[in-house]
Amino acid sequence: AMAGAASAPCLCRCSPLVHLHDGLAGRSRLWSAEPPHPTGRYGDLTHKTIHRAATLLGAALALAGCGGSDDSNVYAERPSYLVGTPTATTYDGVSAGLHTGQATSLAGLLGYAAPAGDPTPAVLRTLQIQASYFGLLDLSAGGGFGTFFGNLDPRGNRGIEYVATTGDGSGKNNVVVAVQVPSHFDPAHACVVVNASSGSRGVWGDVAVTGEWTLNKGCAAVYVDKGTTAGAHDLDRDLSNGLDGVLVAAGMRTDLAFNANLLGDNLAAFSAANPHRFALKHAHSKQNVEKDWGLAVRRAAHVGLYLLNQQFPNARLTPANTVVIAAGISNGGGAALRAAEQDGEGLIRGVVAAEPQVSMPDNAGLTVSRAGVVVGSAGKPLYDYTSYANLLQPCAVQAPSLVAGELFVSPIAGANRCAALAAAGIVSGATLAAQANDALNKLHAYGWEPESDILIDAHYGFEFTNLVAHTYANAYSRGSVTESLCGYSVGGVGATVPGAPPDVALKQLWATGSGLASGAVTVVNDLALGGPAKDAVSISAGSGVADYNAPGALCLRRLMTGAAVGTTVPTAAELAVATRARAGMAEIRVNGNLRGKPTVIVQGRADALLPVNHASRPYAALNARADAAADLHYYELIDANHFDALVTFYPRVLVPIRIYSDRGLDLMWAKLTSGTALPPSQVVRSMARASAAATLTSANVPPIAANPAAADRIAVASGSAAVPD
Repeated sequence: AMAGAASAPCLCRCSPLVHLHDGLAGRSRLWSAEPPHPTGRYGDLTHKTIHRAATLLGAALALAGCGGSDDSNVYAERPSYLVGTPTATTYDGVSAGLHTGQATSLAGLLGYAAPAGDPTPAVLRTLQIQASYFGLLDLSAGGGFGTFFGNLDPRGNRGIEYVATTGDGSGKNNVVVAVQVPSHFDPAHACVVVNASSGSRGVWGDVAVTGEWTLNKGCAAVYVDKGTTAGAHDLDRDLSNGLDGVLVAAGMRTDLAFNANLLGDNLAAFSAANPHRFALKHAHSKQNVEKDWGLAVRRAAHVGLYLLNQQFPNARLTPANTVVIAAGISNGGGAALRAAEQDGEGLIRGVVAAEPQVSMPDNAGLTVSRAGVVVGSAGKPLYDYTSYANLLQPCAVQAPSLVAGELFVSPIAGANRCAALAAAGIVSGATLAAQANDALNKLHAYGWEPESDILIDAHYGFEFTNLVAHTYANAYSRGSVTESLCGYSVGGVGATVPGAPPDVALKQLWATGSGLASGAVTVVNDLALGGPAKDAVSISAGSGVADYNAPGALCLRRLMTGAAVGTTVPTAAELAVATRARAGMAEIRVNGNLRGKPTVIVQGRADALLPVNHASRPYAALNARADAAADLHYYELIDANHFDALVTFYPRVLVPIRIYSDRGLDLMWAKLTSGTALPPSQVVRSMARASAAATLTSANVPPIAANPAAADRIAVASGSAAVPD
């Protein structure tokens, strides 16, 4: 039946049933092709087995052309994990825009200011889309905005947007999905791009990256927040964000973006002893949401097809007649890859991932080399290398080769961090320069490329490194907000820190925040000399100096290693948390088997947040070993980094990776619709502008070559990736 499904006529006119024999219990049951809830058991027959059989049948029927609720199109049936009723809003592009919110153009969006008073859901939606532009892109004309990107087809700003929630109804694991159907969507040539938000952002957090390409192409844009989302639970006043972002009384409501009250902790006692504290979903949900990112993307794709089938019932849309691409950057790129690895039903046709955050299997035995030199520590997981960077970066930036360009790290606190690391036996040297050079060399040995050195200052100075280390220590260990791991908490930024944030800032945090402790809230050092204080400027109690809280950074590293760090030894409590963290990390490992799906990965060599040696390079090697039909194509960009927003600060160092994310989508589109071969893996010799006054041209951002020179080709084989200089 499967072999002939593509050409067989659709003869089925009733709901299909899967006949499964339960060998353990010696009995048989009939199951609908509607995928059941993916967890739990029915007797001795696991739901996983049922889901697998049901989805295989659904795929076969879809290939046979069966569709509609009474002719076996499972994608026209309401998914069992859809919570509540999706909302639908029409945008005419005149009074409001599908892509631009309450503004009607990109220029209007960038200049949008929220009106006075409590923000409405429409205002919050607009602010979140705006924040994705400011947070993720270089918006200067000289940097390519308005030429290479930032050109929205008006037809893509008109259409219908559905907003839905998936989960199990408990309110603990709500995931928000937004499905945008532009006015020129053609159900006869249907296409869907499922975009997972980057970082810990909300559902519209990545609109600025792939949304424009998607809507211009006339495809439906499906956005998913992966269960992280922005906003915060104000523990003092018991206020949290509704699914639409509006700040409301939390109580025991299950229809919120995040409600810490549902997790069983004694929040009242904690709040009384620790006023002005907040809980964040990614850090404090105790769900380790990353383990479900692939599931969130697959469910979002299914919800997208379901809602499209409701809007276009005669189209009978399925993965067989709809081009479905999973895309994303950073965490979103990693989520797209994990979704493809898990996609046994053929839901996703292709993947485009930019700078993906992926965690390799332990002891994977992969070989990564650059210019013939093997990288000694490739393929480490995020929390490992981030906790290491969090320890060494403020010292490393004091190196003579970097200190002259230091803009954001305090030289005093950085020097004090070097002294603290030297005292703990972690760096060596009798002078500050020697200690800083040793720290920088250790980062290189741990996987950072020298091209990323100049970005260390911004990454630590803007607190990216510390925020990631703090968040993932909590996330992987399923830490409660009441635990205050390593003496850290999240506090409000008001007249004091921790303090009560301004009312407007708190009410807009769901829209303007990143899902990390930033903006109206910040990381607090609860163990600081003199009492709790903003971590970055706190005075360490042991040394009595500002050293970026060296004791806290050492503790976060011990939670990773579960062992001594330098001369510092973990406590019994830390060892217990380290065990939990390792268990959480085991849940999020990739396997590299993309099931033969064509895949494009782009990443900048200067990426200082997710080094290429721990992300794209080893993943390509893993895929070549794990996937018998591997069709992954990796393009490594010179002079590109993780955050395009930093291009403004470093125009002579960076080119926008956003341009190559779009080009990856162009290549994938040609592959899936015309059969055009994807170019071989290669180094793309992109080149930064000479100065901030210069204008980005095609010479700076050359195309991905269909037939790259031998000196530019990346050689990927089973378990290995060899990258030229």
